[in-house]
Amino acid sequence: MIPKRAFFYFHTPKSPENPGYSHLMIALGEGLKELGVELYSNRNHWLLLPSETDYNYLFQFDPNIKPDDCELVFVNHQWFAQENPEFPKHFFHQNRKYVTIFLDNSESMRSQRKLVFTPEFKQFDFIFRTHCSQNFRYPSNVYPWAFGLSNRILKEVKNPILFQERKKHLIVNFRHTRWMHSVRKASAKKFETQVNDIIPIYQKINHFRSQISDPYHTLMAAQTGKRHSPEYYKLLGESMACSCFGGFFVSNFLKDPSTLRSKIEKRLFMELGWTSHQVLQWDSWRFWESLASGCVGFHLDFDRYKIAFPVPPINFKHYIGIDLDNVKASLKVIQNNPEILESVSEEGRKWVIENYSPVPTAKRFLEIIQTKL
Repeated sequence: MIPKRAFFYFHTPKSPENPGYSHLMIALGEGLKELGVELYSNRNHWLLLPSETDYNYLFQFDPNIKPDDCELVFVNHQWFAQENPEFPKHFFHQNRKYVTIFLDNSESMRSQRKLVFTPEFKQFDFIFRTHCSQNFRYPSNVYPWAFGLSNRILKEVKNPILFQERKKHLIVNFRHTRWMHSVRKASAKKFETQVNDIIPIYQKINHFRSQISDPYHTLMAAQTGKRHSPEYYKLLGESMACSCFGGFFVSNFLKDPSTLRSKIEKRLFMELGWTSHQVLQWDSWRFWESLASGCVGFHLDFDRYKIAFPVPPINFKHYIGIDLDNVKASLKVIQNNPEILESVSEEGRKWVIENYSPVPTAKRFLEIIQTKL
């Protein structure tokens, strides 16, 4: 059953420079709309074109359509990042007939990450959460989710060049900060020092605040909080491979990522350079963008690190997964089978579009919630 209407609650942006990019809402909304679902919201959101008219918004405010007029009602973690956050008024009223959904791609050190573990969030029918681990214990209404792709990303990577014509290098373009991901720090020490003998590393950083003149790209950069960069997508489309490592190591025995212990462990592992086979905050924009570009994505070996996906990719078929404790073993596969990179480029792009573009994502979502419709 495909619902007729869905209602999305969007937070009030802190400033034009900090809009709070609601990627999960947008990607899922795009898929639902293509399946025939009407999208409504508490305010107009996500302009598709620079011209600001009601019809150019993906999510439209209509004073005549309330949540009770819809079968699905959504809220995401950014709603609770506002000052003095509360649930939308009457969200869980007793006579509601709609399905309640929480979309969560919050980061591990922020206070809102604890939200889904509190009693109030047990009221949601479904919680879809990124950065999940197979080893962590979650409430029964939590389902693993992933960043995936939106139409904006797909538009930028729709015409990839042939693998043989790509520049034979591996992009490393993390914007290093004081709190650099411990997984990235370990990959620089253990992976980059060895892979450079097989695939030359190309250090290139695309800054969020680069000037963009085109009206469409200017709009997308503003709405995504400067995440949109045509220069960056061009780089991916011209390159053979990209380092997509991300996340923070915690001990292999941690079971609850919402506790003070997880915060302390994350900081300790980061400061002391420790590693493990369990990570927080592993999902990576670069991973999805690289695969969709036909650029081979290098990340952790997802099976080895017990990472949970809605649909998992296969190592050495869709991406190259590295065990940072045994980098040589992974690189030996490439050395012995250099043609595998072209195969992963093709199969990875095919896999990610078939499984994580908006329509497949929306269909998977509807299959999960079907029992409540």
